[in-house]
Amino acid sequence: MSLSHRIAPFSVLLSVLLSSSSLSAQDARQPLFVDRVDVNIVNVEVWVTDDQGRRVQGLEKEDFELLEDGAPVEITNFYSTARPKPYMAMLEGATPSPAQQDEPSPDVPPDQRLHLVVLVDHFNTLPVNRNEALGELEPFLEDRVRQGDRVMLIGFDRSLDVVEPFTGNFEGIQRGLRELRKKPSSKPMLEAERRRRLREITIAWQIDPAEPNSAYDAVRAQVQQEEQTLRQTAKALENVLRSLAGMPGRKAILYLSDGLPKRPAEELYEQYGRLFGLTPDGGDPFVEALRQNQAPLLNRIAREANAQQVTLYTVDTRGTAGGSTLSSEFADLTPGIGGSASLGVGRTFNYQETLVDIANATGGSTVLNTTNYDQAIASVAEDFDVFYSLGYAARQGGDGGFHKIEVRVRQPGLKVRHRRGYVDKPQEERIADRTLSSLILDMEKNPLEVEIDFGTPEKQSRRAYHLPVLIRMPLRHLTLLPNGEVEQGSLRIYLAVKDDGGVSDMQEFSYPIEVPVGTAASANQEVGYTALLRIGPGKPTIAVGVWDEISGTDAFVHRQVLIGPDRN
Repeated sequence: MSLSHRIAPFSVLLSVLLSSSSLSAQDARQPLFVDRVDVNIVNVEVWVTDDQGRRVQGLEKEDFELLEDGAPVEITNFYSTARPKPYMAMLEGATPSPAQQDEPSPDVPPDQRLHLVVLVDHFNTLPVNRNEALGELEPFLEDRVRQGDRVMLIGFDRSLDVVEPFTGNFEGIQRGLRELRKKPSSKPMLEAERRRRLREITIAWQIDPAEPNSAYDAVRAQVQQEEQTLRQTAKALENVLRSLAGMPGRKAILYLSDGLPKRPAEELYEQYGRLFGLTPDGGDPFVEALRQNQAPLLNRIAREANAQQVTLYTVDTRGTAGGSTLSSEFADLTPGIGGSASLGVGRTFNYQETLVDIANATGGSTVLNTTNYDQAIASVAEDFDVFYSLGYAARQGGDGGFHKIEVRVRQPGLKVRHRRGYVDKPQEERIADRTLSSLILDMEKNPLEVEIDFGTPEKQSRRAYHLPVLIRMPLRHLTLLPNGEVEQGSLRIYLAVKDDGGVSDMQEFSYPIEVPVGTAASANQEVGYTALLRIGPGKPTIAVGVWDEISGTDAFVHRQVLIGPDRN
């Protein structure tokens, strides 16, 4: 069970803290059968416009029809709002009133408060583009705070970095934005490598048009690099989305990036095909480029967003450069009239298509081809201020499947936008997601009084240590069922690690418990679970989730530990 590239496989040992010799854990017992119904409420945010694109307000629950997988469902929860819009007023030159400046919206209930994550993708964004976009975000984020929303700032460059946790303090947000502007970016290096390989294709053709192998090797090398970058980025986005599982209210991510290639190295395939025709094995390079389509990977992002009921808003930080019809980078590489224009346009579309797809699938929108971020972001702000929320009880009970959602308005001539569907995750996956919330977002919930204790790390090699971890909790907090002379219970334990190398895969363990009748009533009894981690030096954070399967009670805690010498 691999935790991450820096955290090697680990072994797990079951144990019990023997404050009484009568307490035992029986992993050979049949699991308890627990017939418990978990009701999942699905909330669908809906935006309605007329034929002129203007927001429509004042509709009632009776004006909507909601369908899941084509069948009507009852709308049990309904909420609508048209909050004051000082951001829009500011853009029009007006001064917000003191109440708008200093007071959050009083009419928004807690379950409709917005938690907004600004995710800055340093890995796929040139610093100059990133910094310009971040500079334009300050008024928008100030308005969100004034409206009573909570904002979090996260950076990503191969690993996630929470720069500012969820806050309503605008000064903290300003500090976080300044810090994000100073962060290094891998994008210039990746771009230089891509340009080098593009040039290699042309040089190979100039040397010998009948010898395509070295040019084709350059194409394949770029495909592998871009695929790896996409996988790392998709995993980071999925982790952020999963970590939002424990957040109440409405959730949205504003994702800033120069775009992601839906078809890796597509423009290199096109360049190769123009110069050499067929691939060395006789294939069509244009067809091969289409086969690189990363739609399944991107669909996983949308699936996770819909499972967590998060709306994605994407911003192409290239601004008008993203919409250019000519690209000077291809001018001296592409023979023939119109070649550079074709490659430039194709590359732009390839990188923007991804941003559009993942936003549309969640009911969000995309900012493209603009340096006027004020007006573009104003449309996003209006989404947060003027919306309808329709809630209903999921019928499947955690079947893990995707279910299509359709919302209709009974008034003619109106257009509706919303997420396309949702994933009804089983409870086990939801607990794992909330464990990630503890790990990434520093959230804790601990009604079971779970404690994490660390033993002394034992060095195994220069970059590897064995770390004993003990997870314990009072037995009195667990729900046990009588069965003759014993009482039985069942826990699921979740474990994940975050270090400089990223976030590990989630590990899940079943832990059946059996004790003599009356044992749980003793205040001194604890039950424990031990794990031995093989881990690299540094200051990793260990997150643990515990789920009592009988009562449905869950707990999430995390602790940081020093492994090896203190590098700070």
